[in-house]
Amino acid sequence: MEQVERSVYLALIKGRKNCLIDTGTAGNFSDIVNFCRENGVTVADLDLIINTHCHPDHIGANLLFKKANPGITFCAHRLARPYIEDIERQYRERPVPGFVNLVSGSTEVDCLLEDCDTIDIGLELRIFHTPGHSAGSISVFIPDREVLIIGDAVPGRRDVPIYENLGLLKSSLLKLQKTAAKHVVSAFDGYCQGISEVVKGGMELIDRVDRYVREYFHEVEADTKELKIEDLKLNEICSFVLEKLGFKGLPPLPIIVTSIKSHVIDYIADEEALLE
Repeated sequence: MEQVERSVYLALIKGRKNCLIDTGTAGNFSDIVNFCRENGVTVADLDLIINTHCHPDHIGANLLFKKANPGITFCAHRLARPYIEDIERQYRERPVPGFVNLVSGSTEVDCLLEDCDTIDIGLELRIFHTPGHSAGSISVFIPDREVLIIGDAVPGRRDVPIYENLGLLKSSLLKLQKTAAKHVVSAFDGYCQGISEVVKGGMELIDRVDRYVREYFHEVEADTKELKIEDLKLNEICSFVLEKLGFKGLPPLPIIVTSIKSHVIDYIADEEALLE
């Protein structure tokens, strides 16, 4: 079975208050602590942790940081909160291989963030609600530095598709593009110059998935008239698309099936519109 290499890029923002954006996985706790220390910030110096969303590779070391410094304020969007505070619920609803080893435990969210909120740490942090990858995804913009930290809000052009709502994702990409940020930190791709190029890469992946979904239906010669989503072999469609993307042998994990299902729904709707 082909393995997909994954990395998650985090961000440390130093100011009058020190802020860590995401905490990676539980197994990376010591690496993150060492990185912060090398940059002049100990765990005791951390004031805020902002989770861009609730997924295990972004909240994994939350509880370890909380135990090391109970004074840290944890921040997240209200739609991410239930899954950060109850990781068992998250695993039930969104099973991910190795989940138990990725997350140190549930953590209480102290501060709820909404679209257009600002946080003053000596620098202004402007919060954008950027759903699509998940309902509670947020991005953090630092206007004075023209820096935008997006978590997983924009798909990586060379990654597998992982998002819950294609329509919301596209709207979020437009919102992020309007910031015209010159410096971008993406959890998928690390540091990137210019949000336009990052969004372009995300749209390339979305367009490729659209194209491969169409190819699948053409190859099986499926009649989309009155076709119901529950009648489709979604795992088969997912495997077809993954192979076309270069991930042959990767199992159709539920999180990937959800992404491709949203493309299938759009495709069927477009075909029905043409028949009217």
